Amino acid sequence: MVATRERRRQETTDAILRSARTHLERAGVEGVTLRAVARDLDIAVSALYRYVDGRDDLLTELLVEAFTEHADAVDAAVDASLATDPDDLAAAVTAGLRAYRGWSVAHPAQFGLAFGAPVPGYHAPADRTVAVAVRPGSRIMGLFATAYERGLVDEDVVTARASTLDDGTAAGFDALAARQSYPLPAPAIALAVDAFVRVHGFTVMEVFGQLRPLVMPADAYYEALLREIVATLGLRA
Repeated sequence: MVATRERRRQETTDAILRSARTHLERAGVEGVTLRAVARDLDIAVSALYRYVDGRDDLLTELLVEAFTEHADAVDAAVDASLATDPDDLAAAVTAGLRAYRGWSVAHPAQFGLAFGAPVPGYHAPADRTVAVAVRPGSRIMGLFATAYERGLVDEDVVTARASTLDDGTAAGFDALAARQSYPLPAPAIALAVDAFVRVHGFTVMEVFGQLRPLVMPADAYYEALLREIVATLGLRA
């Protein structure tokens, strides 16, 4: 009896989230309302509070789902690349960064919720969102760290980046390396951050339509950008 009740509760919760996601995809975050979800499920708005604590709770669930799917897409691409050739870390980095953009372009509403303008009055709970949000960046940084340890990163590239790195930023990157146990000097972390900023910036511009007047179609441009990023990182296959 208890198992049946729990199963039904989970089924209803899943239906609520499916409805909320549908409204997010159709109308953006403004379309995600308790009234709209209750109408889809043919229940009273008050009944939703048995399953969610309110609209903010719905948004948090959608946000966690978006971050998780995004990270899973990056992980799947990296894993597939490593399964093909575990020693070609440049290819794995490229695959991960390609998937970062690919998922985002395919899911603009979810990407917008995760990385777009803040939702008025909503504050994402850090304990639910931060760890999953940083998974893609952490996976790529981990690959780069492994490449560095294996001697697959051109030291001349790292030295050149060191010459442009100010002391304050270097100290911040050293702290990041210590906090995350990255076996990387500050200039190497700077190279990885540079790459991620370019990838994320491109993706944001494309998803939000800001790239369209400049580059159309974007696929070939992005592939060229990935090749340049791998070269800028000093990664050797």
